[in-house]
Amino acid sequence: MLKRMGLYTALLFLLLLQNCAGTPQVEPGSELGEENEIAPDLYEPDSKHKPVPVEPLRWLERTLHTNDEDWFSLTPTFEGLLVAETDGNTDTVMELYRGDTLLKENDDVGNNQNARIEYFVEPGISYTIKVAGVRLAGATENASGPYRFRYVVETLLIDTTEPNNTKDEATPITMGSAITGYFTYPEDIDWYSLPIPGRGRLTIYTEGTMDTLLSVYDDWEDRIAQDDDSGDQGNAKIVVDILAPGTVYIMVSTYQGALGRYSLHCEFRDPVKADQYENDDTMARAKDIQIGTSQERNFLDAFDEDWVRLQITRQGTYEIHTTAADNYLDTFLELMDADGVKITEDDDSGGFWDAYLKVTLSPGTYYLRITPLDKDPLEDSRYTLSVSAGQ
Repeated sequence: MLKRMGLYTALLFLLLLQNCAGTPQVEPGSELGEENEIAPDLYEPDSKHKPVPVEPLRWLERTLHTNDEDWFSLTPTFEGLLVAETDGNTDTVMELYRGDTLLKENDDVGNNQNARIEYFVEPGISYTIKVAGVRLAGATENASGPYRFRYVVETLLIDTTEPNNTKDEATPITMGSAITGYFTYPEDIDWYSLPIPGRGRLTIYTEGTMDTLLSVYDDWEDRIAQDDDSGDQGNAKIVVDILAPGTVYIMVSTYQGALGRYSLHCEFRDPVKADQYENDDTMARAKDIQIGTSQERNFLDAFDEDWVRLQITRQGTYEIHTTAADNYLDTFLELMDADGVKITEDDDSGGFWDAYLKVTLSPGTYYLRITPLDKDPLEDSRYTLSVSAGQ
């Protein structure tokens, strides 16, 4: 009898071990399945016609499951600037609606991969917000995972820059300052006047969630520069060379009359000086570089070309590298033979936007042609050219 009970006990123990080993552990927010998909959160099901009501200033914890859309509803009690945002490690995209009308959308203006929308709202009007995961190129599903959402309606401040809807009403600003501006109605545009101390390079850009447009005019109302999306996340950015002191006029507008807030920044720097190797813009004017050395160079503008002559006395492998001073300058490197026939080329193999070549060369004369791929004019055009014998 005791032997039989012992046998039963052993069999029961083995069965428990097998069950424990074969049972997968379930992470919070997930459910078992072939792909261990993330489960819907407690607010599901929600939809455009059944959104989740939210209160201001409170973070709401939510989870995006596969190809999920989360909907929120809010009704402001006073006129102000709506600021809605997501937070977390899930790459989100956000859309703001009034009824069926899409008012604004945003992907990554928020911190890291988070979305953020700023928009002027009216009291007593119901708005809905959709949050979804971003679908990257080549992916079959949207991003999924936990995130949190909140909103606040900020009280409208008096816009001290208004009225500035024409060049004659331009608001004076100073170099190096950051100005906060508002688009409060679809036809709103803002003008600013900026004194220029002398010859140099002027950088003007906006920051925020607005898709802005920038135009710069001189004293004679001739437009000298214009831009739409050269800045971050739909913001405009202009970099232009100014040839003499005076005043420029900056016009800021927004795409399709969108409403919201932006900040305007203006910076100035001395003109770019030619490096010691200029003029080296043609093959005939190429300057020599020795194996195992480096040269500190810069481009005068986006149309500048630097030609370099390379004398090889021993067959072997050689490495040629351009390194930008700020890791943002995009250089393009071409290697030619003595007759100017291209042997090879490279753009970004050196890391960041740097060019890099590793080639086997026979004794002879070779030429390097280095050009920038950035917009004219360049913000920081300095780079280092190095040539070394490979291992």
